[in-house]
Amino acid sequence: MRKLILFFCSLTLLVSCWSHSSSNPENAFRYWTKSNSLPKEIKILRGEYYQSPHFTLEYEVFLKFKPTKEWWYTFKRQNKLVEVKASDNDDWMSFTSDLGWFNPDHNFTIYAPTDYEWNRSRYFIDYDKGICYVYETLGM
Repeated sequence: MRKLILFFCSLTLLVSCWSHSSSNPENAFRYWTKSNSLPKEIKILRGEYYQSPHFTLEYEVFLKFKPTKEWWYTFKRQNKLVEVKASDNDDWMSFTSDLGWFNPDHNFTIYAPTDYEWNRSRYFIDYDKGICYVYETLGM
């Protein structure tokens, strides 16, 4: 019985400790949404995804895409995002320094989860150009 328990514990640890990462924009979006299909309302431009090898879900995703207005407003409402100023807890910016393409400028409106003091995730949209950037992190 001990050998069987040890075997299953070892197998669980081995199987649950693989990381996922992708620099392919469409795959990064799929990992983020946990869906195999891509929404027709979005044109995906850039993306990177990294999921840690821990048995708990920990990930970071960086995306640049062009959503429809309807998609964006639905996403903002469903995720209860609030508008924040650029100076409100900017420690998340250090994680984007290696990505030359992740560069929302002053024309972007910045949104964050309501607990943004403790949550580094940020969502940007330029309403004139319709471009959206996402930096989302969970557990990292």
